[in-house]
Amino acid sequence: MDIKTLRTFITVAKLKNFSAAARELHTVQPTVSRHVSELENELGVKLFQRTTHQVELTLAGEMLLPEALNIIANDQRVKTMLGQTTEQGECQINIGYLATACSFFLPTLLSRFTAANPNTQTNLFEMAADEQYQALTENKIDIAFSRRQPKLDGKQFMVETIYSDRLMAILPLNHPFAERHELSLSELRNERFILFQPHEWIEMYEHILLLCQESGFSPKVASHPDNMRHLVTSVSSGLGISIAPRCIKFIAQDNCVCIPITEVNLVLPLYMYYKRQGVAPQLSELVKACQHKVPDIQRMLQS
Repeated sequence: MDIKTLRTFITVAKLKNFSAAARELHTVQPTVSRHVSELENELGVKLFQRTTHQVELTLAGEMLLPEALNIIANDQRVKTMLGQTTEQGECQINIGYLATACSFFLPTLLSRFTAANPNTQTNLFEMAADEQYQALTENKIDIAFSRRQPKLDGKQFMVETIYSDRLMAILPLNHPFAERHELSLSELRNERFILFQPHEWIEMYEHILLLCQESGFSPKVASHPDNMRHLVTSVSSGLGISIAPRCIKFIAQDNCVCIPITEVNLVLPLYMYYKRQGVAPQLSELVKACQHKVPDIQRMLQS
C-alpha cells in the first residue's frame, strides 16, 4: 500500500464519487479507478460498492478508512520532523509571513528566539496568503503568519490569533484632513485612491469598493502599487490617499498619518498557523514565545 494509492482511496471515500475525487486530486478518473482496483487486488477485498451515481464503502472499506488516515498522518508527521532537522543535527524552522503585517513585531521576536535557541536555524519567506496556504499544505514552511485561511484543514492545523487590526484612511502629512481624529468615508469621495493590488487580497479590495459604494461613490483609483512600501511612498508623495490596515503605520516612517474611518468596523485578524502533530520542540518554543507576546503586540498596534 503506497501513500498515493491510500490518498486516492481516502478521497473517493470522502466524496463518494470517482469523478469528483479525480478533480480534487488533479488527475483523471481512469487513474483513480486504477488506484482503487490495485488496492482492492492487493488486499483481496472489495472496498467500494458502486452504484449509478455514487459509491459507498463496504465493511472492509469502513475498516480500512481510519487506518489509512492514520498512515497518511504518520507519513506527514515523519516528513515534517525530518524536514525540521538539518544534516548538522540543527533544527530548522521555515516561516512564511506577510511583510507589512509582521514588520513591527517579528524581527524582535525572532532575534530573541534565535539568541535563546542558537542551534535552531530560522528561515524567513515573504509570501502572499495564497502562497502560504500552498507552502503549509506541501510542508515547505512550518509556521505561517497570515490572514484568514479558510481552506486549511482544522484537523491538521492549529490556528491562533496574534492581533486584530482595522482599516484606516492613509493620508499624506500635508493633507487638509491630516489633523483629524476620525473621518467619514463620504468625505473622501473626491480623492484619488491608491489601493493595493487586487490579487494580493481580493476579499478586502472588494470590501473597500463596497464600502465606498455604500457611501454614495465609486473611488477614483489612480494606481495599484506592487507592494505596501510603494503604496506608502506614493501617498506620502501626495499622489493620492489610501485605505489599508493600521499596521501600515510601522512602515510609513512618519511620512503619512493613519486616521480611523467612521463607517469601518471590520476586524482584520492576523493568525498564526502550524501543524497539530509532528511539531519539533523548537517550533513549540517559538509558538509559546509568540503566544506570550500577543498582548504586547496588540498594544503596539493600538499605540
